[in-house]
Amino acid sequence: MKRTATAAAIAAAMTAIAPAVSGQQSTQRVQGMQAGVSAVLVDVVVRDRRGDVVRDLKPGEVQITEDGVPQTIASFAPVLDGKVLPPDGAPAAAAPAEPLASRSVVGAAASVEAGPTVTALVFDHLTPEARKLAVGNAQRYIGSRTEAPGYVGIFGIDLAMSPFAPFTRNLQVLKQGLERMAQRATSTLNSDEARDKATKLEQAAGSAAAATSAAEGAAGAGGSNVGTGAGDAMLAQMQANMIRGYDALDREQSGYSTVNGLFAIIEQMRRLPGRKSIVLFSEGIALPPAVQRQFLGVTDAANRANVSIYTMDAAGLRAESDQAKIRDQVNSMGNGGGGILGGGKVGGGALSQSLEYNEDVLRQDPRNGLGTLAKDTGGVAFDNTNNLRQGFDRVESDLRNYYLIGYSSTNEKFDGRFRAIDVKVSRPGVTVAARRGYFAVRDTGGAPVTEFEAPALGALEAKPVPNAFPVRAAALLFPERERLGLVPVVADFKIAPLSFSPSGDGKTYLADFVVLVRFLDSQNQVVKKVSQHYEMNGPIADLERAKQGEVLFYKEPELAPGVYAMETIVYDTPSGKASVRFATVEVPKANAAALRMSSLVIVGRAEKVPQKDRRKNHPLMVDDVLISPNLGEPVSRKAKEVGFFFTVYAAPGAALEGIVDLVQNGKPLGQLPLQLAAPDAAGRVQHTARVPVDQLPPGTYELRVAVKQGTTQLSRTALLRITE
Repeated sequence: MKRTATAAAIAAAMTAIAPAVSGQQSTQRVQGMQAGVSAVLVDVVVRDRRGDVVRDLKPGEVQITEDGVPQTIASFAPVLDGKVLPPDGAPAAAAPAEPLASRSVVGAAASVEAGPTVTALVFDHLTPEARKLAVGNAQRYIGSRTEAPGYVGIFGIDLAMSPFAPFTRNLQVLKQGLERMAQRATSTLNSDEARDKATKLEQAAGSAAAATSAAEGAAGAGGSNVGTGAGDAMLAQMQANMIRGYDALDREQSGYSTVNGLFAIIEQMRRLPGRKSIVLFSEGIALPPAVQRQFLGVTDAANRANVSIYTMDAAGLRAESDQAKIRDQVNSMGNGGGGILGGGKVGGGALSQSLEYNEDVLRQDPRNGLGTLAKDTGGVAFDNTNNLRQGFDRVESDLRNYYLIGYSSTNEKFDGRFRAIDVKVSRPGVTVAARRGYFAVRDTGGAPVTEFEAPALGALEAKPVPNAFPVRAAALLFPERERLGLVPVVADFKIAPLSFSPSGDGKTYLADFVVLVRFLDSQNQVVKKVSQHYEMNGPIADLERAKQGEVLFYKEPELAPGVYAMETIVYDTPSGKASVRFATVEVPKANAAALRMSSLVIVGRAEKVPQKDRRKNHPLMVDDVLISPNLGEPVSRKAKEVGFFFTVYAAPGAALEGIVDLVQNGKPLGQLPLQLAAPDAAGRVQHTARVPVDQLPPGTYELRVAVKQGTTQLSRTALLRITE
């Protein structure tokens, strides 16, 4: 899901409200905390048996453990009625402001005068009935106010994330946003209906298979008409598998869009001080295995940003839980005979597929995904009710009444593992809501970290820098008219050095690894991060052939003009081995109306791409051919020639001229003119050519290309290594 436009809208809203929220009073430095990346801030809500806020908690009554190890509390600041107080209850004096970005901590300090609160109302993949219930409760809450208690934004997540109201205290704007949300159409599959249909078909398959077994027995005693039941069973099972397959794809897409939407909102809310909240209206979060790996990253991102997530089951009062539905499905399968559980004509792999499907659906039950998300971020889950007003009241109270507790972790290793935080209060009869953990990585500058990325980031901390296997990486410049800061990133490496593990049955293999690239600015802040998680599997007989392959990682981040440090990590998950590469990337200022030129690319290989897979605006696609860059691999003289490629973005007016030089040790070896084609409709000229190498002595050469238009001239260079 593309988050760029929505994230920009949220960022603009944050910029507008930040002065109102944090500018009223200076941000208070948390006293007693040591500056450093190991500082952790946890906001804790404590309530008594009646549900009232405990207002007189003392530091000695609180114990914090991290991965079961007791931690020493270094700071303890009550936040009551929106004001930060010292432990003795006297008003706190304002301290000089300190930019939040300058403190590498998990969590964020509250301002001395908390002022207006910030809450995002998020409506996630709701059916018409659930949306009506959720919007109705939100409208009653907003409509009962004479003024908004704080800044509220309204967002919807479906196939994409859409803002329906910016963060505002204007009640009229919020009411209009809720009205638009109420009229929104849903685009998701009705999963309950799909599951019911698939279950009935599987029951029919089981019954038909059982009938076939009985008929076969009769045939052995002289009966006939064997085969009709088997055909019916096969057709019913095929239909059930099709429905389940489509529903699984729909749930995976739904889960990804939910996770990515929450990442985008949290990433921007992080900029504000103190505790913030997200109220998530959902009927359950789809968490198939691929999405589950990113789900823990939402907890980490929310805890680093001091965002608590309150989940509200938009299905309202449920007469029957999803766990009961799954139980009935499994029981019905068991009663169906040989078709599913009995190993008859239709059996085979259907059982394991169904069990995996049921496991995914169990994760979608509100008491699982929604409850975990709320509990792990210090929020509360509200379900099995049609009246969600108590949820809104709880959110409003928690935002203004909590204890901000800080400690420096005794575990100073940034290994990327998830650290579990547990907060206990010795006072009897109280309930505690607190954040449950974070990834042990250095401050990410707001960029979310997923479960598979965290260990790769941990590899950056290893001393010496890991270099377990050969890796090449590079960032290219392609200042497209609509994407002037386009910096395609390429990394390649052989698969053979990675770990390949046999499965439990010994019939298949599995490889699991991650490629991650991030860019840091001159202040050492992460400004962009791209990654890819790879899982390779296949028959064990094909293992040796699979090891002969290589991986070409490719992403298209965009960067503002400036100089960046680029870090590339390839991390082998089973072994924990990694290779890290560092580079410096300079992105020059570009003018869409002036002459521009891409990087000069030495062609590693070129392959023709089928029509259905071609992307018109791919910077490395020339007509129907995709170019893979050579990232420093030596070229044998036996190849006779080597190709190169670049793109010119012409300005209106004068014709283009070009020359190519080959240089060794600063000495020109030859120069040839380049005949450049006329620019296309987008002003681009994609040029490919070849340089003969069979007569060149082995060594390192510099290929230079210069392009001139009028009085403007640009040049690019690339290194070329020639071997025998």
